[in-house]
Amino acid sequence: MIQQDINYYKNFDSIATEVLALLAQTIEVNTFFVSILNPIQSFMIKSFNRHAKLICEGDIFPYKAVYCKLVVENGLEPLVIPNLREHELTCSHPATKFIGNGCFMGVPLMNKGEIIGTLCAFDIKPHVFKEYDLILIKSLAALISHTIILEKGIIRDPLSGLYNRHFIYNYFDYHKHKTNDEMAILYIDLDHFKFFNDSFGHDAGDEVIKKAAECFLQSVPEGSHVARIGGDEFIVLLHPSHCEDLMKSTQQKAELLLNHLSTMPIHINGNDHFVSASIGISVYPHNGTEMESLLKKADQSMYMAKESGRKNIQYFHPQ
Repeated sequence: MIQQDINYYKNFDSIATEVLALLAQTIEVNTFFVSILNPIQSFMIKSFNRHAKLICEGDIFPYKAVYCKLVVENGLEPLVIPNLREHELTCSHPATKFIGNGCFMGVPLMNKGEIIGTLCAFDIKPHVFKEYDLILIKSLAALISHTIILEKGIIRDPLSGLYNRHFIYNYFDYHKHKTNDEMAILYIDLDHFKFFNDSFGHDAGDEVIKKAAECFLQSVPEGSHVARIGGDEFIVLLHPSHCEDLMKSTQQKAELLLNHLSTMPIHINGNDHFVSASIGISVYPHNGTEMESLLKKADQSMYMAKESGRKNIQYFHPQ
């Protein structure tokens, strides 16, 4: 999730650039980089190469084939390897066999106790790192970690993990290249959500929100954006594929979403409960070109869905 959001982080790029430049001024190795990891791949999201281009921004490597995996397995302390060919962790490593020899130092990037990436120094020749180098890279990794956490908080809802109101209202600022693309805005409100809070408490209500968020993410096609904008209100931004009719595609996907949600059991106090939703839809650019206006029109349509008996879909129609 961090990797897909990194382009939305307004301060991350400049801070990461300054961090790598400071490391380059202090440590005499060729390459410094920031990676974001998942169990399959390692994404190089920022890099600095003094001379040879060993690691470049945008590079993607298999997770099992990178030294960053060793950093994760090493825990919270920096992994320092002055000579790759002589160290037990790297002498037989696929990367060492490929480059021949070198040095590596890496420290984890943390988010709520989870390792999400690494800050690393690397070269294809051995190098003895100093104690100060370890202190510096560890401190700068903490700075990058805090930057990522703060930036994530600007665009992500902490309860559901979905995008938040700020992200949706500023969507066109984040996606200037998509202003010529058609898009459907689905305004989703859970039906009778108050029942869960009143009957079982707010913890149960939070569980309903999280399960609904999970359902929406599973129900929408790749390239969609799902957000929680407050309470039990969600937004889905749907983009038709090149050959799809916008209205037909939107109707099919909205019906699929409603069906998935209403048949998804939510376990509370040993019993299964079910929740439905009402959906209002506006369409960009046909119903407007400003996100605030489009959301208001989708919201109006959602209330029409409520008044029509709930668990249904209504489109905005100009009066």
